[in-house]
Formats: sequence, structure tokens, C-alpha cells
Amino acid sequence: MVGGGSPPALKAVQHRLISSGKVSYFNSADHDTTLTNVAAGRGICLAPGFLNDHSGQFAWTPFDCKESFSCVLCTHKNDAREGVIKFVEILKRLYKEAVAFPL
Repeated sequence: MVGGGSPPALKAVQHRLISSGKVSYFNSADHDTTLTNVAAGRGICLAPGFLNDHSGQFAWTPFDCKESFSCVLCTHKNDAREGVIKFVEILKRLYKEAVAFPL
């Protein structure tokens, strides 16, 4: 499946696979719809590792390619609430420990 909101790096990989002529594809509106189609056995998709839901319901197989893109967590620069700071620390720890992608 090819997703509608894919970042340019992912679109490049998708286009390369499609242009090889070795795969059939159809469009998917968003990641949730894509996962629904995967769960229904209608297809497979390329997805950034950070989208892994870690539910154990899907097989996330590494796909080696030269493309990559960064992922950021955006907060307001003046937001110093303790809860936000702790939440960001927890997320950073979880992503550091995740096998889906390195920080």
C-alpha cells in the first residue's frame, strides 16, 4: 500500500519499489487505514519504525534502504510544566530502548 501522508524519503522508496514493476499497489488514505488493510490481509506496507504500535499484532520487519528522515517531538519552548518535562523524559527513554529505530 502507498500512504497519502508519507514523508518524501518514504515516498522515494515507495516509488522505487513501484517503478520496479515487481509489485502491485493501491493507495491508502492514512496509517490507520493502512493498518486496517494489513490486518484484513489486503496488503503490506513500508512504514517508519516510529509508527510501530508494539501491540504484537503486526510483524515489523526491518527494510534496508539508503533513505532516512528525522523525527521530532515538538513542545512549546516556554512550557516548563513538571508533567510535560517528565513525559518527554519518559518518551526519550522509551525511544532510546526501542529496537524500531535509534535516536
